[in-house]
Amino acid sequence: MEFVILYLLVNIAAGAAACFFGKRLFYVLLGVLVFIGVFNVALGSTDASPVSLAIGAVLGVVAALLSKYAYKAGVFIVGLVSGAALGFIVTMLLPREAADYLGVIMVVTGVLLGLAAVRWADAAVRFGTAWAGSSFLVPNVLATVLAFGQLAACAVPGDALATFDSLTAFVGGDFAAAYATPILVGTIALTIVGSIVQTRTE
Repeated sequence: MEFVILYLLVNIAAGAAACFFGKRLFYVLLGVLVFIGVFNVALGSTDASPVSLAIGAVLGVVAALLSKYAYKAGVFIVGLVSGAALGFIVTMLLPREAADYLGVIMVVTGVLLGLAAVRWADAAVRFGTAWAGSSFLVPNVLATVLAFGQLAACAVPGDALATFDSLTAFVGGDFAAAYATPILVGTIALTIVGSIVQTRTE
């Protein structure tokens, strides 16, 4: 159960930080996003042995440190992540057959928002971080309130990674499909609030 609580706390805290303080914490958030992306790619392309995990972690840290020196690339990455999150949520609202094209939809919306973010960088950083944060915050808060028993059932005793995988699959799968409309409405509303807060605290 402690892994379930840790998972929720991390996702909710990270989502809130990105939503309300994204522009101030841009380079930190960018570094985290780059690290997670590189690390996941390394994990997916290897056998997940301890050596592979160590190499993936080192590559992720190096990429995260270098990302600070590529502002436009960083803005594109934030737009890409936000667009992918938007594509995921929109797919949940479409007929079930659309789920077969989830990857394509996420890539297309991600690239389009990434390019738009580069064009309007300052506003895009505020909006993109608010959207990315909201897309973490809203589903996890709703799942905590509406389906905590099901979240608890995802726990794998003594195995944090398996628990996190199971929780991610549930929140992003069955729960997101069942509550797609509230998640979308909540994400849009919180994105607007987060963008306003970031603008006023500059």
